[in-house]
Amino acid sequence: MIKLATVGFGLIMMGAAWSTAYGQEPGPGGLIPTPENPPTRQGTRGASFLHLGVGARGNAMAGAIGSSVSGPSAWYWNPAGAAASDGFSLAAGRQNLYEDFDIGQTYAAASLPVLGGVVGVSFNTLSSGDIDRTSEQNPLGDARAGRSFDWSSTAVALGYARRLTDRLSIGGQGKYITEGISDASTNWISFDVGTQFKTGIYGLVIGGALQHIGGTARVEGSLINRQINTNDNSLSRQNTRADLFTRETELPTEFRFSAGEDFFGDAESLFGGAGSRHSLKAEVAINDAVDLAPQLGVGAEYSFRKLFFIRGGKRFYNDDRITGSSSTYGLSGGFGLRIPVSSRRLSFDYSYTAVGDLQNIQVFSFEFGQ
Repeated sequence: MIKLATVGFGLIMMGAAWSTAYGQEPGPGGLIPTPENPPTRQGTRGASFLHLGVGARGNAMAGAIGSSVSGPSAWYWNPAGAAASDGFSLAAGRQNLYEDFDIGQTYAAASLPVLGGVVGVSFNTLSSGDIDRTSEQNPLGDARAGRSFDWSSTAVALGYARRLTDRLSIGGQGKYITEGISDASTNWISFDVGTQFKTGIYGLVIGGALQHIGGTARVEGSLINRQINTNDNSLSRQNTRADLFTRETELPTEFRFSAGEDFFGDAESLFGGAGSRHSLKAEVAINDAVDLAPQLGVGAEYSFRKLFFIRGGKRFYNDDRITGSSSTYGLSGGFGLRIPVSSRRLSFDYSYTAVGDLQNIQVFSFEFGQ
């Protein structure tokens, strides 16, 4: 029996995956767009969790890190940034999404210089936590079917990045993506490509990435299987196995473009300052996905001796129906601490993002490497 809770939670996850929460006027047969609430592309693709940024640095800067990101976390934001790894490096983090919703996201990634470049693996998963299992006959719960289930979305990737020159880097990766519940899930194969270019013009760096390029897939699993009994009042009786029809679902293909400026702290910085104890970087990013309106993000990072970091940013969602205060919605901030360990470094980072009625996103992450 198709579980009503599965459908209900799918709608909840759709709203949680986007950073906007709003509704349209209900009507016979579903939602009816109005002049005040015109139709949007949101919720028209699967694997929406891929839009949720990973790592405290990226979230604190509102996702505006595509041109400056480096190390293992670059496999999410822009694979080309992973080419900056000079030795084995590891990153991992935990994201508590929307406070009271009990939705969590975990990621881990590693990079290793080999084959003339850098090879990396990454793991990104989102979990709903326990949800009471219900059915059409038992909308308040069905003990015989088990007391709970959970929705999970996971992406596992293998990538390669390389420096073509001292200024130009490229990278790419293949991903296996799956989401659903234990007895009904959808699976895709996708690819990402990216590039970073240091212009050499007063600290200006640009980056671009095309992500989640893949085909379509249908829901599969025992939940949509049925046994049909054929009885024509004769002595013969036949059982036929069939699957419910499910629509093909596409991936949320996304293009990220970013431009960053190093104001001071490096020899090529806008105001120079090589060897300075202070540094300041800022970046602007534009994200355009097939299921979202274009979004603008701006972020900045100050560091002292490259040991202590303060970050802030703002994401503009191009949506006048955002709940809560539009001035604080998408506003983020955080800090980081880098601890030298022999010739390596160990970094701890934290970020906080305000998302209106969805409350907040808190991210804790660490990174070990050079």
